[in-house]
Amino acid sequence: MLSHTLLVNTGNVLALSEARQKASQNSTDELIETLKIILNDAQGKGDDTTVINGKRDTSLQDVERKDLKITVKVFISLPDIVSLKEALDQAFEALCTDTIESLVIAYKSAESPEDMLPSLKKIWSVVEEYVKVDKLSSVGLSDINTNTFIELFQWADIKPNIVQINLATCCVVPPALQEFTKENDIQLLTHSDPTQILPQEVLENIFGTAVYLQWLIRYQIHLKCRGILSSKGYLLRINKSNIKP
Repeated sequence: MLSHTLLVNTGNVLALSEARQKASQNSTDELIETLKIILNDAQGKGDDTTVINGKRDTSLQDVERKDLKITVKVFISLPDIVSLKEALDQAFEALCTDTIESLVIAYKSAESPEDMLPSLKKIWSVVEEYVKVDKLSSVGLSDINTNTFIELFQWADIKPNIVQINLATCCVVPPALQEFTKENDIQLLTHSDPTQILPQEVLENIFGTAVYLQWLIRYQIHLKCRGILSSKGYLLRINKSNIKP
């Protein structure tokens, strides 16, 4: 299935009846079901396939861009500037847009929360680049230690104005974070994404051994006037290598 690297664009998962029927599933279950459908449809395209696209989404082709709100969440496990830029650029291209209204970075690594700040500064420098050229509006981070978030906020040229926490692993919002977000007009949001949106064993079960997830994006497109979720999908870069970088 995978020769060296594979870029998957699921397209609008809301258009896949098989995935839509499992409305109660979490993000991981939804993603797994969607990947199985997309990869099954892609069979027969040859072993050298490097890009797999889901069905083209035409549901919003007659809607003006100003009437849409695009939100994106990027899942990465390495502070790799090149990879993050590739992920963002692929999102702009796939969504046929020059701007994204809301971006959240979910950085999961083996580093301890106290040691993550240097890596987060690298990641945030990329985010700032895109904000400065008006490609991103609201920007933030997910599942970050309170002290680390405050230190990053104080260091950053462009301040994060969103922070997400997972109430499944953090039953109560840390009082210090709650106070800081209120004082600095930061959106404090909750989410229910699994700790690992695509676990390694699942990844290998779908794509084979010696593979790793370089980055993954989940996007959502809402109609502003009605607040309706019109499109939702995933973009992911899978690499095959004997040695993970």
